[in-house]
Amino acid sequence: MLLDRAFLRRRWRFSASDTFLWRHEQRGLLVPVTDGTKLRYTWDAVFAFEGGLPPEGMVAAYKGDLLTVEEAARLCSVSPSYIRAEARAENLPSRRAGRACLFVPAEVEAWRARRFVNRKTLKKAGISSDKWNGG
Repeated sequence: MLLDRAFLRRRWRFSASDTFLWRHEQRGLLVPVTDGTKLRYTWDAVFAFEGGLPPEGMVAAYKGDLLTVEEAARLCSVSPSYIRAEARAENLPSRRAGRACLFVPAEVEAWRARRFVNRKTLKKAGISSDKWNGG
């Protein structure tokens, strides 16, 4: 399946202008193919541009809509600066489109489940919070 520029604009949630796409094509970072009339992109080219192939078993999740920093912060009830810091520290998996930092919803949910553990839930399961934190 070939993806068009309009799809990439929606996926990356900002107006990826033709100039943005052309500049990255010229640098060899985003590799287009042609269908005879228009430039299109393969999923492999899009994944390579965003930072690499998805983990095993997560391809479908990575092909879905991506979240902005603000949307991920609202989902986790934290500040956008905290989300950016966690992404920079590589604690929260992120994708890159130019300078934009984007997130796969399934990865955000998994990170949130690991990061924000309810102590009452641990107590019911018979796990001490020290053991959960690696202590």
